[in-house]
Amino acid sequence: MRNFNRIVFFWVGPDVTIPSMLVRSIRLAYGHGMEVVQLSDRETPQVEGVSVCKRVKLTPRIMVARLEAYASLAVREPTLYLDADMMVVRPFDLPPLQTGEVGVTPRKDHVKINWQFPIEFPEFQEQYFDMVMPYIYSFVYARSEVLFLRQLNLLRKMSKRFQLWYGDQVTLKKELDSGRYVIRPFSVDTHNRTVRSVEDYQHALATTPELCIAHFKGPKGKDALAQILQAQTLLRSP
Repeated sequence: MRNFNRIVFFWVGPDVTIPSMLVRSIRLAYGHGMEVVQLSDRETPQVEGVSVCKRVKLTPRIMVARLEAYASLAVREPTLYLDADMMVVRPFDLPPLQTGEVGVTPRKDHVKINWQFPIEFPEFQEQYFDMVMPYIYSFVYARSEVLFLRQLNLLRKMSKRFQLWYGDQVTLKKELDSGRYVIRPFSVDTHNRTVRSVEDYQHALATTPELCIAHFKGPKGKDALAQILQAQTLLRSP
C-alpha cells in the first residue's frame, strides 16, 4: 500500500492543454488508483481525468491565488502538490509524513537573481536563488493545509510585487525557517528534474534511472512533453 494517494495541481485559464498532460502522465503511471485534484477558479474548464475539480473564488494576483487554492483544500493524509507543467515518469511512492513534516526539493544550482526581471526587486540585488528561495515550489509534500494558510497570511501583508512574482517561494522559506516544521528533503534530480527538450528528457532517463518527476520548462518544454506522452501512450496501447 502506498503512503500517499493524492496529487494536487493548480491551474487558471481557458487553455488546459498543459495540466491535461500532467493528468495523462499520472493516469499512465497509476491508472485510477491515484486521486487527482484540480484547484481552479470558477471559469477554468475541468481537466479530463481528474478525480475532483474544486473551484475557488480567487484573487487575480497569481501568487496569492495559488496559496488561496492550496489553503482551501483540507487534507489530513500525505498529499503531493505539483506544478501543472510536470510529468510523472513512473509509479513511485513517498515516505509517510509525521505531523509537522513537509517534503520539499531544495535547489542545487547557485544562480544569481536578475533583480530587474520580470519587475524590479531591489532587495534581490547581489542575491542568489538558492539563498533567498531555497525550495522549488513545484513540489510540496504535506499532510495538512496549515502551511499554505500561514503562507497566505504572510503574503497578503507583503507588497504587490511579491503577490505577482516569487511570493510562494519567499513565504515558503519564511515558514520553514520558523521552526514549526521538520523539512523532509527530496532530490531535484529524481523528484523535480528540469528538462527543456526531448533530448534533455532522454539524457535524464539514461543518467538517472530512478527519475520520478520531470518538470518541463522553456520554449520547447510544452512540445517536448506532448511528444513524450504521445510516445508513451502508443507504447502502452494494446
